[in-house]
Amino acid sequence: MTFGDIAPNANITYTGTIIQLLLDNGATATVEVDGLGEVDAMFTYATTDVGAPVDGWYLMDDYGFEYCQNDRVLPFGQGILVDCGDADAAFVYAGAVSTEDTEVELQANFNFTGNCSPADITFGDITPNDSITYTGSIIQLLLDNGATAMVEVDGLGEVDAMFTYATTDVGAPVDGWYLMDDYGFEYNQNARTLPAGAGILVDCGDAGASITIPAAL
Repeated sequence: MTFGDIAPNANITYTGTIIQLLLDNGATATVEVDGLGEVDAMFTYATTDVGAPVDGWYLMDDYGFEYCQNDRVLPFGQGILVDCGDADAAFVYAGAVSTEDTEVELQANFNFTGNCSPADITFGDITPNDSITYTGSIIQLLLDNGATAMVEVDGLGEVDAMFTYATTDVGAPVDGWYLMDDYGFEYNQNARTLPAGAGILVDCGDAGASITIPAAL
């Protein structure tokens, strides 16, 4: 989708809320801008009320509103951080939905990704390649503020939403996703859903690892 397709509500004020594009390891991405070269990918919304020539997204430090970013493409699957300084702020997104499976190549350490679809995805449909080893890589569900989410598990109650992949080769009854500390493989999570729009953190300890996230639609 393009940045111009992301419309804030009236509660978002200039410099109050910032969108920041992330690299796979969570660091700030950079973008190429004509006349400036490579700059940090940090954007804020401004309206004509504060002097912008058109309502839209501008570079964080573009106080003269010279570099409108409404035509900039937000790539499919791109991780973003929204630093929100406005009460009751909200975004409305518009864009196309991929109907293809998406392979996410993982970097060593932290990877930010998520379910970009408006439909839930079943955990058992998220398949790792052969490079992922038991306990080597962990999927962690995130709350909107970046904290670890919690999930309800029959027999355990509410636990941290942290999962690892295990196969029958290491003793699991079936190949699939298990709770992080479920060393007895009692609580298979293949039937759990990854909610539409949910953010996830993949802590990758495996070289050459990737996961394939299926098309939800």
